[in-house]
Amino acid sequence: MSARPGRSKQDSLPLGGMARSAKGAPMSEPLVFKRAPTDPVGMLLFRLCRAFALAGGLVLVAMMLMSLVSIFGRAVLNKPLPGDYELVQLGCAIAVAAFLPFCQMRSGHVLVDFFTANSRPSVRAALDTLGALLLAVAAAVFAWRIAAGALSFKEANDQTTILEIPTWWALTLMVPSFALFSAAGFYTAWRHWLGRHAG
Repeated sequence: MSARPGRSKQDSLPLGGMARSAKGAPMSEPLVFKRAPTDPVGMLLFRLCRAFALAGGLVLVAMMLMSLVSIFGRAVLNKPLPGDYELVQLGCAIAVAAFLPFCQMRSGHVLVDFFTANSRPSVRAALDTLGALLLAVAAAVFAWRIAAGALSFKEANDQTTILEIPTWWALTLMVPSFALFSAAGFYTAWRHWLGRHAG
């Protein structure tokens, strides 16, 4: 069977790359991670990241429904839900943090490779490895500092203004997401490094 038109060698890499046209010119849309990892560590991380993303989606759905109820109450009954803005702020922060690990596992972050699109696969793989490592370290630092901030807010008894929800609750729920984000970054860095001679 012949190869599909426009399919580059980069398509076969585990973590994908930049989509290319039939003439080899870089396209604006990056390729996504079409399949789950097959190694034990990758499979475990992928399932955890997917579960976190699904949980984040459920939180967003809950925030949407709550907002609809509040808007209806404000417009029709003149009785909006108290503290709806506070709940949206906390819920969205938790949800966005939960999406990040799966985005990393699917290579879904924005990729700007204007200057490296025509480089050798080994060069691109080395740069992707470095980028994933830097992201992993940054995510680990975020997890550490968010945990420290949660402890600080708990000691200060910091609460939201209307509902008096302890803000450290939301921060605590974000720590596992950033820790998993860091683990996904280290894993993808390893996969990029293994694929440096591919293509």
